[in-house]
Amino acid sequence: MTPDIGTDLASRIRLLVLDVDGVLTDGHLVIGPQGEEYKHFFAHDGMGIRVALGAGIEVAFLSARESEVVSRRAESLGVREVLQGKRRKLDALTRLAERLGISLSDVAYVGDDLVDVPPVASVGLGVAVSDACEDLKRAAGFVTDAPGGGGAVRETVEAILKARGDWEEVLASFIESLE
Repeated sequence: MTPDIGTDLASRIRLLVLDVDGVLTDGHLVIGPQGEEYKHFFAHDGMGIRVALGAGIEVAFLSARESEVVSRRAESLGVREVLQGKRRKLDALTRLAERLGISLSDVAYVGDDLVDVPPVASVGLGVAVSDACEDLKRAAGFVTDAPGGGGAVRETVEAILKARGDWEEVLASFIESLE
């Protein structure tokens, strides 16, 4: 992880926006003979999303592509904000933030490719997964050690909550809620 997320920045994050292909998945697109689409999601990232939601951080998926699989994954995790087919991601993100009454400086955005450069460069915490393109890594304030689809989302959530000093409390509350 480079560099560490500062306490002031971490404490402002109210919305975590995640690209899908290459962030929530490893970026591979598997399309069957009948056009059915398959994606591999990492369970640890899903748990990170649940922890973020439990900590009061709104989570949104923002994808340039459209996929029913993404809608199903969001629903299974309790993610209410799912924006698909949005190639101009900064425009979509700006509208979402305005609708939610959240400043872009209070947003963390995790991406992996060129279409993610504008939002990453415009939010309070721009994050690139470790296997992101170099242009995005240069624009990001935080680069994960984990790759897309392999724990980068979980790492981002933990980094934010640890920088806030909330990790232990959030973790204890989350575990208690399971009982």
